Amino acid sequence: MGNKQISVLIPVYRESNLLQKLLQKLISQKIEKEIFVIIDEPTKKSIELSKKFGKKAKFILNKKRIGKAEALNKAAKLSSAKILLFLDDDIELPDDQNFLKKITEEMKDADFLDIKKEVIRNSFLSKMTYYEYVGINIGSWLVSNFLKKCPSVNGSAFAIRKDVFNSIKGFRKVICEDLDIAIRCFLGNFKHKYTKKIKVYNHVHSNWKNWVIQRKRWATGISLWLKEWYKPLLKKSIKHPQIFIPSLFFIFPSLILFLTTLLIPDLLIYKIFSLFFLFLAIKFNFAFPLLLFTILSINLFKSLFVSFISFLSFSVLFFSLSKKLDFKFKLHEFFVYYFFYSLLTLLTMVAGLINVFIFKRESVSDWKI
Repeated sequence: MGNKQISVLIPVYRESNLLQKLLQKLISQKIEKEIFVIIDEPTKKSIELSKKFGKKAKFILNKKRIGKAEALNKAAKLSSAKILLFLDDDIELPDDQNFLKKITEEMKDADFLDIKKEVIRNSFLSKMTYYEYVGINIGSWLVSNFLKKCPSVNGSAFAIRKDVFNSIKGFRKVICEDLDIAIRCFLGNFKHKYTKKIKVYNHVHSNWKNWVIQRKRWATGISLWLKEWYKPLLKKSIKHPQIFIPSLFFIFPSLILFLTTLLIPDLLIYKIFSLFFLFLAIKFNFAFPLLLFTILSINLFKSLFVSFISFLSFSVLFFSLSKKLDFKFKLHEFFVYYFFYSLLTLLTMVAGLINVFIFKRESVSDWKI
């Protein structure tokens, strides 16, 4: 047990359709490793799977729900390797038998490793979520690359040194346990690294009902995270605005659309026409409808013009960085993402902030806690 190079920890609630495939790829890895699968309220399918892979992986079956954070902390105490790799049960690994070995190599100069996440594109919704994840990857890469630290992580796949994990006392029972552990490492000045050399594939919701349920939970969790940590986050953001502000725009592109429309002054032609028709409206009553129509038309033109320019500018930047991180980019898909999907995610986030900061909602139904 003492010569293991990496410990893999996989939390499961009841059962997972992707777990068997994930275990098969992990077991075939050419490295000394140990695999822990922690299942809350296991179903018959999960119990059968534990019997099938029981000799190659250690299964911890909790008859009662103890939550994701406690389940992972429990397994981490039993682990023997210096590196802990946390994987969600709804991801897929690439066909690479050196996947785990590459993680240990990347961890030689890092305390915390954020692994590239790529969404499997098999529906309209997954194609939109694909660009959302690309934006999150770009944000993580920017902050990590320039500061060697990052306050957040997508928890579906990341690695951490066990001594660091123990020093911050593992996971806490919160909705966004991944963001929580990331920011504590961030404030503890542990070295963060984002890698595009290693990636996992994420399965996301393909129907809107499940998407809405998930995003409400995420919005509440992120809002609670911000409520607890906004002071140190604000201090860091003020110190490095050139890093944190662009990263925020990559995560929520609709902020660019909103700010440009709000802050860019009226076009000169708008002012000229408005003054001209205002003069006519004073002299001739019939000119008043023309004044109103002109003001509305030019204001609409201004908004469309600004929106189009902001879209083109941001698309070029997004395309360049997505290519740098080896992501795909299709302009027509990004157009829908920019003007529709990203606005929806922003509104969902705003609703979460209002619920937490104004209406004081601090709980949500989630097996993690």
